[in-house]
Amino acid sequence: MAFDKSKFIDQFKTETRERVQALSLGLLKLEKSPSDRELLNSMMREAHSIKGGATMMGYKRIADITHKMEDGLQRALNGELSLSKTCFEMLFKCLDVVEPLLQDKVTWNDSGINRDLTEDLCALAEKVFSGKFEGELPRSPVAPAPDATEPSVKPEPASGISEAETIEAPSAPAAPVEDSVRVDIAKLNRLINLSGELLISKIRLEELSKELLVKAEAQGEAYAVFSGVMKDLTSVTERIDLLTENMQDEMMKVRMLPVAYLFNSFPRAMRDLAQQKRKQVDLVIEGQDTQLDKAILDEMKVPLMHLLRNSVDHGIESPEERKRQNKPASGRIKLSATQEGSQVVISVTDDGCGIDVAKVREIAVARDLVSQEHISSMVDEQIFQLLFTPGFSTREEVSDISGRGVGLDVVRDTVIKLKGMVEVSSDPARGTSFIIRLPLTLAITESLLVVAGSDIFAIPVDSVIETVRINLADLKTVETKDVITVRGHILPVVKLHDVFGLPAKGILEKKFFPVLIVQSVEKRIGILVDELMGRQEIISKSMGDPLKHVKHIAGATILGSGKVVMILDIPSIIHSAEGGVVRQTTAKPKAAPGKKKKTILLAEDTLTTAMLEKNILESVGYAVVIARDGKEALEKAAQEKFDLVISDVLMPRMDGFELVTRLRREKNYKEVPIIIVTTRESDEDKRKGMEAGANAYLLKSDFTSEGLLETMERLLG
Repeated sequence: MAFDKSKFIDQFKTETRERVQALSLGLLKLEKSPSDRELLNSMMREAHSIKGGATMMGYKRIADITHKMEDGLQRALNGELSLSKTCFEMLFKCLDVVEPLLQDKVTWNDSGINRDLTEDLCALAEKVFSGKFEGELPRSPVAPAPDATEPSVKPEPASGISEAETIEAPSAPAAPVEDSVRVDIAKLNRLINLSGELLISKIRLEELSKELLVKAEAQGEAYAVFSGVMKDLTSVTERIDLLTENMQDEMMKVRMLPVAYLFNSFPRAMRDLAQQKRKQVDLVIEGQDTQLDKAILDEMKVPLMHLLRNSVDHGIESPEERKRQNKPASGRIKLSATQEGSQVVISVTDDGCGIDVAKVREIAVARDLVSQEHISSMVDEQIFQLLFTPGFSTREEVSDISGRGVGLDVVRDTVIKLKGMVEVSSDPARGTSFIIRLPLTLAITESLLVVAGSDIFAIPVDSVIETVRINLADLKTVETKDVITVRGHILPVVKLHDVFGLPAKGILEKKFFPVLIVQSVEKRIGILVDELMGRQEIISKSMGDPLKHVKHIAGATILGSGKVVMILDIPSIIHSAEGGVVRQTTAKPKAAPGKKKKTILLAEDTLTTAMLEKNILESVGYAVVIARDGKEALEKAAQEKFDLVISDVLMPRMDGFELVTRLRREKNYKEVPIIIVTTRESDEDKRKGMEAGANAYLLKSDFTSEGLLETMERLLG
């Protein structure tokens, strides 16, 4: 009875691609250590597994090619063949053909594949691996396989495969049963969208629960009658909150992949490019286990390839030039990824010649990108940003690798689209670094809710560097623009109500008002708002016609109250404000004479919250010391007397209530103001905090920088 193989084709293609990538990475390692028998044996088994699978599924050409690869590796393992440079080139040529052969047959001609090609390739491999070939291998006509998802493939008929070879496939090591299932990404996206809708409903339920509780407390009799129901409702709301948060975390993890999914595609390309440029390059990859949203990984393939090609072509010198500079003949490019809070930082660093700043200045003036007068006042950081200008290139000759001015502008455009930023640093003695900061995911973002006039807007937290409070008198005018000085740096300021033509509600009556320092790529500005409402996780929704073309709006979300809130497009606002690279003033701000800076002890186990509160406090002149839990805070308090203590409640090792209680036992802290900032909003928790000795109890759900600072000013006098 004929067996239907079609249902296994997709799985075969996926597994084959994974094995091809493993072979590619393994051969790169083997090329550097050809005597490594364990690695050699592993590569032979990978080729054998691909051949076995292709034989069973009817992909005869793949089976033939990988059979030749297996033969060559087996001969090397038996000591019958010394793996030379030509042998490795042959192995890579064979490997390059496997991926295109997985595509639909109609694409083979476009990829340069025909029966003569595969037959000639097998014959050439036989000569190379039997030691009968001399000279240089011909260049392969096979085009790279497309990155896009391929159409369904019909297996090539298995006619022509010998009976012995067909029977051989089961001898390959049986693949272990995977404790996993492959799921279409579209299905995952739909699940995440549903979890987002659940988040909105959960926030709405919390709002209704709070509103009902307030109304019941206002009616004494009603509260007495329904107090039990209200407690149950609060308990259920908290439970739903916890379950929703856990579900979202798990859903996001499903979409996350290690960056190795992307990084492992680069070593082979860099090897081939280095050989083409006659350079010696070691590509070092670090942080491959760092997790990132698959949608972001897919978008970043082209930008990272541009940066790596630039490092090889522009950065790394020839071996002769490196020796003259007393450098190792082989250049080093490091591709790394690390997670910092809610962001992933990807860096591409080389130890080459660095960026020729003088040449960039010269080209910028020659192409009328910057005037001669202005170019002289630009610092190196500003000069580096000219490299991202479309069409800009420092190469005088055009090649297939560089010189067309295409590349770095693609990098910046993609990073901005992904709500990230890119930084450049360079030193002729140490080389060049491109640092890209990206959000972990685009599905759910934490945002700051701000008020301008009678409207509420959301600003992604990843765009916010810090928040400061300023007096109207602090606003200065430079080149007809409002600016402020923040720790010695001059920053342009835009008033959010002016951006959208809204009434300046209440601003003139307030002594202080908040300014958010935001950044996109290399540019920073301050956005003045009427009020900060606090942080909240939001689900970004795209805007339909005609609203999707509204300037400075990136999307919309729905609050728990049901109110629709616009999400600000920070790169667009910065571009319109012509926010420049941060400029350092010549004179550093001086502390007020005779006034000692007050020191705050901040006990908070969540790093993001700790850094937000630290930035708020430091922006108005406080010195801040962070402790990661109550026990560490108690130890720091024993070493130094602080002017004020801010503590969370739920922390490892020692919670906030116990910390406050133990501080109040100490002679030095009997009168020191203590503020609790927490999510615990029950009356019982508030009573515990006050009985422990806290002077103020602030809720994170109602947290604003103004509220915190006003409380501190009142307590410190």
